[in-house]
Amino acid sequence: MPAVAALALWCALAGACGRSIYSTAGSSPTPTATITVSPTTGNFLYSSNFADGKVAGFTRNLTTGALTFSAAVAVGSVNGPIGVANGPGAKFLYVTNSADGNVREFKINSTTGALTAIGGSPVAAGSSPQWIAVTPNAQFAYAINLGDGTISPYTVDANNGALTANGAAFSSALLKKPAAAVASNSWLYVTDSTKGTIVSFPIAASGTLSAGTATTLSGSVMPGPVIMDPTGQFVYVSDQKLGQIYFLKVGTGVLTFQPPPLTSSLAGEGGLAIATTSLGNEFLFVANQLAVPPTITVFQVNAGGTLGSPVQYPVIPDGLLNLPTGLIVDPTGSFLYVANQGNGTISQFPIDPTSGALGINVPVLTESASSMPLFLSLGQ
Repeated sequence: MPAVAALALWCALAGACGRSIYSTAGSSPTPTATITVSPTTGNFLYSSNFADGKVAGFTRNLTTGALTFSAAVAVGSVNGPIGVANGPGAKFLYVTNSADGNVREFKINSTTGALTAIGGSPVAAGSSPQWIAVTPNAQFAYAINLGDGTISPYTVDANNGALTANGAAFSSALLKKPAAAVASNSWLYVTDSTKGTIVSFPIAASGTLSAGTATTLSGSVMPGPVIMDPTGQFVYVSDQKLGQIYFLKVGTGVLTFQPPPLTSSLAGEGGLAIATTSLGNEFLFVANQLAVPPTITVFQVNAGGTLGSPVQYPVIPDGLLNLPTGLIVDPTGSFLYVANQGNGTISQFPIDPTSGALGINVPVLTESASSMPLFLSLGQ
């Protein structure tokens, strides 16, 4: 593991570094760390490039899954961009900048994928925002602020994608170092990397949050990225310290941890992604970014949301993976994309629709090898 990655992880464990809890620069996400109004085709892919303060855009071949780099757009200070999510109809893109304490908003050109800043962008968040979660109905959004342990709530304009502050930042004694979040239309689920919990906050009809309920995960844990399955019944959390995956049931809203955790690697993980293939099979993908060598683990998702034995554990070592962090799957469940913050590339893997096994890695460079791409989002 590169020394810079080890240093950043130590800072996160000690609670001494304010800008990011994830290895090297950030974790994901998810899923993508959030569930949003998903694109129906996913013509475009975007990565949050932490080290150079940009978002890189790619066009995507819908048949082969191949990516072609198109352009990079500035999104504020370097060592800042982390969370990235799409907005209503996947026609808009939101990016948190942890260094600037705000969220950038963009409209996606439906033909080229080019990004144009929305009027009023950026909008203020709290200290060191890590992620932004958008409700599936695209009415509300929430920035998760690591630095001050708060949540910044917003309303979303369905026509132009603009975010408007929905009251003051929300505080809770249950949060100390919130890491990532995922939202349903009625609940916001936030992982806390210091407390070792995931907190369930009810969302009112107005989008405001109420007092939460913390669900403790097992052992001395450091939960990070979180993802919800497409049915909204189950939640999965990756651990940045122990190499474990936690499975929780949504039930009536407050999450219930279903022990024991499953092992994904022997070190810390990054992002998560879920694929439902053309045959109806469902798989969970985990970025084992601190494993040596780094790998992607594939779990089959059973009917009740439980995870089966890993399809590929460990994955055959892939020398093209380098601190893999954010993951995302295309709408057809045919391709997995991986942000490699260690070498500035985005990897593309074909997914076997029967077994979930990954094919040959085809990497594409972002605008620089040192850009540190963290998380991914699809558009249109």
